[in-house]
Amino acid sequence: MAAARRLRGPAPTVSLLRDTALGIAPAIAAVFVAVALGWADLWALLAGTVTGGVVAYLIAKQWIAQATALARWMIGLGGGEEGQRPTLVLGSALEWIMWPALDLARRARRAERQAAIHARRLSTVLDALSDAVLLVDGRGTIIDANPAARRTFGLERVDVPFARASRDPGVIAALNAALDTGTASTVVFSPVEDRLKLFAARIQPIESPDGGRGAMLVLREQSEQLLIERMRSDFVANASHEIKTPLAAIIGIIETLRGPARDDPAAREMFLATMAEEAGRMKRLVDDLLSLSQIELAARRPPSARVPLADVLEGTLARMRPMAAAARIKLELDAPPCLPEITADADQLHQLLGNLIDNAIKYGGPDKVVRVEVRLLEAAPASAGPVAGRPAVEIAVVDQGEGIAPEHLPRLTERFYRVDKGRSRRIGGTGLGLAIVKHIVRRHQGHLAIESELGRGSRFAVLLPLQPTERASHGAVIKSS
Repeated sequence: MAAARRLRGPAPTVSLLRDTALGIAPAIAAVFVAVALGWADLWALLAGTVTGGVVAYLIAKQWIAQATALARWMIGLGGGEEGQRPTLVLGSALEWIMWPALDLARRARRAERQAAIHARRLSTVLDALSDAVLLVDGRGTIIDANPAARRTFGLERVDVPFARASRDPGVIAALNAALDTGTASTVVFSPVEDRLKLFAARIQPIESPDGGRGAMLVLREQSEQLLIERMRSDFVANASHEIKTPLAAIIGIIETLRGPARDDPAAREMFLATMAEEAGRMKRLVDDLLSLSQIELAARRPPSARVPLADVLEGTLARMRPMAAAARIKLELDAPPCLPEITADADQLHQLLGNLIDNAIKYGGPDKVVRVEVRLLEAAPASAGPVAGRPAVEIAVVDQGEGIAPEHLPRLTERFYRVDKGRSRRIGGTGLGLAIVKHIVRRHQGHLAIESELGRGSRFAVLLPLQPTERASHGAVIKSS
């Protein structure tokens, strides 16, 4: 290391001369004293002094060489390189330095390794957090940000003013209070550039790396919670509206039958038929709400029963054919001759397939074809969510209706969402069919894919996972009908 190659202190030559002079100085002083007192011959004493000086020089040279080697070794210890411990011949006193230095170096390396482990662990935790975390120094400059914060605020780099990440006055005021007075606070805000998002920011004063006061900001996005609250509110409003509409009609008819139409048989029959229709609509709505509630309650319990897929297809198609015939729809099945048993809830599979076929019949149009296609996939496509890359069975219901505009596709599985509200109510739809399908697919750890093109119809495909033992060659045979 550079520090080991360039030792601090006087140069070795200067140190050698100084140490030699210090070593021979007492001998020279003794010579002067002896000569002054006439105790010895001058030349003999000078010869002895020169000899002693040479010996002192050699001893000092060896001492400095060993001390330099020891110093380099100790500097190497500080840099994490223990290396070969030097052999001290004339520097036994240096042993008292060497062993404590070795112990300190080992402790320092151990502490350094622990600090590195803690730093990596903290970095891993911060990187894995979905919450945005920002560190700000006393000048209001961002000095660090985890990936979530970089994504949230579009930060390409740190070392920029916090105002570049957020211009919300409340957050900036809370940050200034943390930096100036050490006050911690929580602020709820929506970014100026996107008012549809909602964040809760916790601003906590901390010590910055330069020793001054800094702040840590932890921002948790609450947009999803806001959306859930909005969906819950919309659900209550929609459910109330859906129930109130037929109920109002029934109440109005009852009042009419009690009054002007009391003695009018023709009007009574017409009103009773309307009441039956509205009551049926309410019953379908209540049944769908109860069904959706039961599916949600069972969502955390994956199905475990073995279900013959062929039986589910044949049973559902047999049940739906009279409805298709009444709507002048031809119902077709395109499936391999042998289908496996799958791990599923049979009742929910019947409900799922029935809802998809029912929608296709209602929106497919008369004198058209609704086709149920079944494929066995060795590996589901990458876009298939939890089923991607796994063996799967795809069940698709394809109609030849008017199709659905692209802007409606992402919202089709929302509760009570309708593309055409008037038409949906006219044909008896509750607006919950696809929401039920979505929750059944989710419970089965599958994937729902919707494709549609205006004027060319729609395709609703459900992909359900297959276990390695669920092979088509050992499955049930589809019966032609």
